Amino acid sequence: MSVTSLLEVFINRVPGETRLAFTEDGRLKDLIITCDDDESLIGNIYLGRVEKVVAGMNAAFIGIGRSASGFLAANDGQIFDLNKEKPKLINTLFKEGDAVLVQVTRDESDRKGAKLTTRIDLVGRTVVAVLGRTGISISKRVSDKVHRERLRSALGDLETSITGLIVRTNAQFVSSEDLQKEAENLLDQVLKINSGQKRIKPPACLYKQSDQILNFLRDFGSADWRRIVVDDRAALMRITEYVSDYVPELEKIFEFADDPVALFDNYDLEQQIANLFEPTIALPSGGRLIIEETEALVAVDVDSGKHDRDRNPESFALSVNEEAAIELARQLVLRNLSGQIVIDFLPMKRKKNRDYIQTILSNLLVKVGDCNIYGFSRLGLLEMTRQRIGESLLSRFLEKKGHAKTVRAIVIDMIRAVLREINRNPGKRLTVVCSHTIYVCLKGDMKIIWAELLERTGPIISLEEFSDSPQNHFEFRMV
Repeated sequence: MSVTSLLEVFINRVPGETRLAFTEDGRLKDLIITCDDDESLIGNIYLGRVEKVVAGMNAAFIGIGRSASGFLAANDGQIFDLNKEKPKLINTLFKEGDAVLVQVTRDESDRKGAKLTTRIDLVGRTVVAVLGRTGISISKRVSDKVHRERLRSALGDLETSITGLIVRTNAQFVSSEDLQKEAENLLDQVLKINSGQKRIKPPACLYKQSDQILNFLRDFGSADWRRIVVDDRAALMRITEYVSDYVPELEKIFEFADDPVALFDNYDLEQQIANLFEPTIALPSGGRLIIEETEALVAVDVDSGKHDRDRNPESFALSVNEEAAIELARQLVLRNLSGQIVIDFLPMKRKKNRDYIQTILSNLLVKVGDCNIYGFSRLGLLEMTRQRIGESLLSRFLEKKGHAKTVRAIVIDMIRAVLREINRNPGKRLTVVCSHTIYVCLKGDMKIIWAELLERTGPIISLEEFSDSPQNHFEFRMV
């Protein structure tokens, strides 16, 4: 990222959904979409009850007050040093009926309950409080000895026997007073959790994590950002209130959108987001990156496209592969691709060229998440893994079969279209004529979202079912 890069954040809110787009020089760099009726559980802390211990799986199922029991693997149910000791078996750790404090590390899915751990931490902007640990540790990325000593000294009086403190990298850029304040707030929260653990019967939620958008602003908010534009006043108030406590330096760069309805259209973000649902990504050289998600893994193919190779195939392959590696690192974030990932780069005979491509990808993935690159296989495929945190973009918004949008995603698109039409035609009434599937959805699972839309627009919108309409189809009639 160059020093002169233009970094901006755009936040769009419609009934049912909020989107954050982080851009660099107008190009989408990160995307977060939160759904009102599909809240993430990641980071939540529960006092759960052991419902079943399965020795064959070396795991336990934990009731946390949800319809599906959470899954706790033996390795996640204990703290141990992998280099010095072996993990204990699940039936030596828990028995049915035990109360256990757990934190969610992966959301529920259609087939599985939430994934849990007993290694509990509360993440702040500059400090992480780790329950069950002791001492103060500082991120290895803080290499300056003076900074390390200042940070350790600032938190020295807060050291406890029940909670460890980890100082994050960006703590070196804040004052000792702000560091102490955040650490004290986290420790107060730990005391509340410990108190709840003693007086509340399981299952119960003892701590609810902030949503992904607030966490993004907390973790990545920077003085390098030029502005944060929000198109909904209620959302703006909620976000600025949070930011004032955690990232006060961002308060002065918030703006309310001049044209709230068309914010993402005005900055070409709608099209960039739509492109993420396509399997093919064009590269500057004329080549293509083709991404295919399967149940088992993510397969990525680098294709030279129609571009003719020059007289030096090795040089050409290296050039295209370099573009592909850079773009893939970006797509991993935007599409939230994870699990096992196999990349078929253009063939390169020289080992130094393969090492170069692997190094590029490794350097770019340092901030992407828990990634491991295992190198090129005998078949010439680069193999890597990325820790799975939530579902991929396609898994969330597309049907498993047919690569078509889910009914819910189509309804949200319809709501955006309704707001655009009303904005373009002030004073007129609008009738939404839709298929049976959309009508049932709006009168059933999404009726609260439809009610919020009507509250926002007033009684100028009506809904009409047209039984002969194609599935998931809608159109407007303006009067």
